[in-house]
Amino acid sequence: MVTVHDIIALMGQKSTTPAMAELFASCSLGKPPKTVNANQSSKSFTDKANQLSFSFKFDITNEQFYPPVSPKNDDYNFESYLSSVVLFSASRGKKKVPDPKPASFWEGFIAPDATYESLLAFIGADDTKGKTIFRKSLNEIAEVVIWTESKDHAISTMELRLKESREIFSQYNFVEKYTRNTVKPAYSLLVKWLFDHHFLLLPEEAYQESLPANHTTILAFTAKYLRNHIWTNQLIADEILVSFLYKISSNRTIPLPDGSSMNVYIKHLFIQSSGQWDAHQEIYNNRNFEELDAFEGSITLNESQQQHFLQTLTQTFELFKQIPKEDFF
Repeated sequence: MVTVHDIIALMGQKSTTPAMAELFASCSLGKPPKTVNANQSSKSFTDKANQLSFSFKFDITNEQFYPPVSPKNDDYNFESYLSSVVLFSASRGKKKVPDPKPASFWEGFIAPDATYESLLAFIGADDTKGKTIFRKSLNEIAEVVIWTESKDHAISTMELRLKESREIFSQYNFVEKYTRNTVKPAYSLLVKWLFDHHFLLLPEEAYQESLPANHTTILAFTAKYLRNHIWTNQLIADEILVSFLYKISSNRTIPLPDGSSMNVYIKHLFIQSSGQWDAHQEIYNNRNFEELDAFEGSITLNESQQQHFLQTLTQTFELFKQIPKEDFF
């Protein structure tokens, strides 16, 4: 039988590699998937005899796997990678079951029946502060996540995962061939706002360059330094900033000190800065969404409007800092 170390070595490997086929054959799982399509998002396979569950994904927020690759360039079917493996799960419905794998499977790792002290030694943790979930980095791209029972600290679940960041704004907001986003200049100006405030983790030479409020220039900068996305690992360590960016990424509001609320959707802030909000709402109220998309796509900001939009982001961020933490997300 394969060992946990064999599986760790396959984390992040493409589903079509010979080693993946060998793994599936050893677990009597047939053939691994050639691709995963956009509707599926992921594909999972379970070796019931050994209680192992393998999942493959294409949309992985790790630079090593970005951007997703479509073998036929159809933007529908994508190359997939082994992204997670459930190594152990004590519960099957209401029934708790022991791990069926031999001790040799876990040699040099942590076994599900290990003591709490052994687990802490494996993780390298001294002060747990009541934690029931532990993580340990295994290599550059993979980690193990271990859940324990709150009462007796027994291991309840163990899962291998690829290390991923959190995506806030995707390539669909920055790559021109994708037409889903009708107001891409709003997102390029957001990059400038992040740049101007030094909120981005960039190499020193990047901040020595100037970044004018020019859509084409900013897109080139975003491709060069951010790989056409904004992920949390590209930002300074600021929980409020991350929460703010999530908030403006969709049609949401924040409470104001006077008891009212303010819509902070970046698209809406952009359109308001253009001075065309009333015209936009009239089309929206008529439910003519094809016309609405065309209208939004035609909006451009002049220099003073760009500055108004950037100032609006700053002012909105300052307001956001004042709201209770529980309202961040």
